[in-house]
Amino acid sequence: MAITVDPLTKIISVPQADLTFVTGTLYILDTDWFRLQLKAWEASSVGMPFEDTHLHNTTVTVAGTTYFRTIEIINNYSLTLEDTGSYYTVRLEGSNNNFFDAENGIYNPHSNVGIIPTNSAGGQVIETGVSGLTAGESTKLDTINTNSEIVRKFQTNRMHTDNTTGVLTLWDDDDITVLYSGNIYEDVLAAQLYRGQGIERRNKLT
Repeated sequence: MAITVDPLTKIISVPQADLTFVTGTLYILDTDWFRLQLKAWEASSVGMPFEDTHLHNTTVTVAGTTYFRTIEIINNYSLTLEDTGSYYTVRLEGSNNNFFDAENGIYNPHSNVGIIPTNSAGGQVIETGVSGLTAGESTKLDTINTNSEIVRKFQTNRMHTDNTTGVLTLWDDDDITVLYSGNIYEDVLAAQLYRGQGIERRNKLT
């Protein structure tokens, strides 16, 4: 299978088969590979008469630091990932991009595809041993990245409240591994566990 571009509806469709399977329900879209497919379509006899689908700025090295490439979907094109009927999550890797904004299915309540953007305002390509950071600075940077990942997972990953046990559970990106869980209560004094009748208190998740 391969991506398709409908120049009339301006919808770019990506089949699940063109994604890289990671584990569980998690897949990766290589965004640089994706833009090369779009470039090939634009250069073809079919795509050449139509407006360009995207803008691309490659990686650039400034003062010894290599910054991410950027890919921007333009001219009102939108991106749709195949709805297979079963929920799965796609992580966008390899660039800073506007795919999340252009992703057509994200606003559709019937879509079975979740999107994990990986944009970073300070996105850099750092090669091992040439970052220029001290060991202490590297440790601090790793801590910041780890904390940012935890925040992202709270924002995007599946969270479940059990009205039988009164436990709130947060899952990892693979939708299988439990990251945190803890009791939630219907009252501030924590006398009544959650029974599906409203929540006033959540204990620390561990």
